Amino acid sequence: MQGQRCRGAATGGCRRQAFVVFTEFGEFLMLEDGLVVITGGAGHLGLACAQRFRERRLLITDGNATRLGEAATTLARDGVDVTSLVADITVPEGACEIARTAARLGQWSVLIHTAGVAPPTAPETIVAVNLFGTINILEAFQASLVPGATGVCLASLAAYRSLASEFDEATINPRGDPHDFVAHMAKRFPAVSSGRLAYSVSKRGTIQQVRKRASLWAQRGARLVSVSPGIIADTAMGRQRASQVQQADDLPRDVRLGVSSEIAAAVWLATSADAVLINGIDILVDGGYLAAVDTAYSASQRSDWHNLRV
Repeated sequence: MQGQRCRGAATGGCRRQAFVVFTEFGEFLMLEDGLVVITGGAGHLGLACAQRFRERRLLITDGNATRLGEAATTLARDGVDVTSLVADITVPEGACEIARTAARLGQWSVLIHTAGVAPPTAPETIVAVNLFGTINILEAFQASLVPGATGVCLASLAAYRSLASEFDEATINPRGDPHDFVAHMAKRFPAVSSGRLAYSVSKRGTIQQVRKRASLWAQRGARLVSVSPGIIADTAMGRQRASQVQQADDLPRDVRLGVSSEIAAAVWLATSADAVLINGIDILVDGGYLAAVDTAYSASQRSDWHNLRV
């Protein structure tokens, strides 16, 4: 990067501080303040992101009112400027309410979509939250895109299982409702755990939705990326998965498990001025897990992993 120049920008009556990042081939507008919106704000990843962006104004949302209230109270006690909102992202109106609340609080600069659920949650709920919820959020915030804004959607290493790619067309343009979607998956692969398949496919759908919409964001001077964590050892799902692979002696020694704060650091990097050319891609943050699967596993182990048999 060749340098930067600070300037102010006014949008909707709210003055934003911005700076221009100069490169050899042009310049990019970046926002250095503005509202940070975090969905799934009561979860491990949402809270980790809130702590990472603690110097900014935050709007955190979640569907669990009790946990969200506890999260907001904890952040406020730590001196964070935080507003909380209970919202159901599985319906378009819930996502639109988040966007309207963000607009009332001032122009948003970063959208971090961490909301998601995993097995043993019912597969229909997994698809409703992880896939349809992602679509609803991205649709709701599309109208308020401004130059310099960045969106980050949390996907998963599970999206890289080859079986998930069998449903790429369905996740790009889903039809029907979550029940229809799950029924379609079960019909094609009846021997595979419906919950694990729903999780893998829905997270693949998150990546697909980001890729689908990134050009539109770029036309507005904004960026949209996804981040795929591997096994996160300080979450309930991560602890369970880590126990499973360790008991099966299925975790290569050179793979390192992560923690939520490390994923938040990757999100922070993706929204920074150093990432102005990163748009429309997935950033895999898995400690080398996928590389080990595809290079160190035997052919049968690779097949089992990619086809959700392990």
